[in-house]
Amino acid sequence: MDRLAAQIGVVVLCILLNGFFALSEMALVSANRLRLLADAKAGSRGAAKALSLLDRPEAFFPTVQVGITLVGVFTGAFGGATLAEPLAGYVSGIPALAGYAASLSLGIVVAGLTYLSIVAGELVPKRLAFAHPERLAVACAPAMSWLMAASTPVVRFLGGSTELVLRLLGVSAAPGREMTEEDLRGLLSEAARTGVLEQGERRMVERILRLGDRRVGLCMTHRLKVRWLDVQASLEHNLRVVMDNPYSRYPVAREDISAIMGVVRAKEFLAAMAADKTPDLAALAHDPLYVLESTRVLTLLERFRTRPGMRFAVVVDEYGDVQGIITLGDILEAVVGDIPSPDEAEEPAAVRREDGSWLLDGLLPVDEAFDLVGLAAPTPEEAHRTLAGFVLARLHHAPAMGDVIEHAGWRFEIVDMDGRRIDRVLASPE
Repeated sequence: MDRLAAQIGVVVLCILLNGFFALSEMALVSANRLRLLADAKAGSRGAAKALSLLDRPEAFFPTVQVGITLVGVFTGAFGGATLAEPLAGYVSGIPALAGYAASLSLGIVVAGLTYLSIVAGELVPKRLAFAHPERLAVACAPAMSWLMAASTPVVRFLGGSTELVLRLLGVSAAPGREMTEEDLRGLLSEAARTGVLEQGERRMVERILRLGDRRVGLCMTHRLKVRWLDVQASLEHNLRVVMDNPYSRYPVAREDISAIMGVVRAKEFLAAMAADKTPDLAALAHDPLYVLESTRVLTLLERFRTRPGMRFAVVVDEYGDVQGIITLGDILEAVVGDIPSPDEAEEPAAVRREDGSWLLDGLLPVDEAFDLVGLAAPTPEEAHRTLAGFVLARLHHAPAMGDVIEHAGWRFEIVDMDGRRIDRVLASPE
């Protein structure tokens, strides 16, 4: 009986060893490298060893595979040879089964070992590793490092054999895959889903990623919405513009915003008024910074950073025609989202309705519109357009109220026009 107990103990030990290899592999594969790096910097030797194993997959994975294979073969051979014989003695005591005792006992032992190996040696350890990857990776790493060092000759032989077979097949080893922006977006989505990041934080980080590709023309205040001072207008008119709006700077033009003469600071205009002087807008105007609408936002941000006090630029197209203005506040909105000013508080850029549809401003960048409704990111060509431009490109004719396009299971309907411009679009799921 003692001998049988020892034999069963050896089999159980082999199954547990198989579970250790399976747990180690899954824990290290599932572990968050950034968390391991943080733990290693904090002085965790286990985390440092885990990172070392991850940096040598060509040695780590063969070690695990060799261990699992050897343990599996030994478990089957030892268990079949030692446990089947005692069991056959019990089975032979049943007259109806006595003639099949040897083969039946071997089948029962093999089935039992297979079941235990799958459940206790594979599934349970992997589920545990998946639930606590970093903690278990740190715990298993020292032992796995020792086993990997001990099995180096075998691993090198297997690695050389693998390379030889691949060369004979004409297959070269795949280079390491670099992380892409899409991979990073996937990590952000997963972090938001699991609660590591709030949804607002995820959207802000994604906007920062988009900022690198975004052009000034998508972040500017369009010329139709710009508040400006007219040197030809009355003092009362210009004063009302300054008093009714919260801006610190205003373009100065003559009769039309296309003829911008400069930029006036509101405090200088009001200071002249307080001194009982009629403000001379032409004299108060400062030379503006002009940028093309195709300029990258990060390029403009760098120009703002290197020019103290410069927080305002006039946006022109390739022909030099004024298309709008852009301020540091506009760039901030591109990161944190729309910040309605008092004069536009009643008409935000995006409104979600009770039926799940969205009422969207036509000047909203198409990538932001897609993000709001939950659509996949637009193509690089489409990402540089406003929502109005996206709709217009698919209409193939002059837009009109009620025109509808369909895209990826959503309907985009023009519900408001400002002259010939698409002002509002209703996005609703089909």
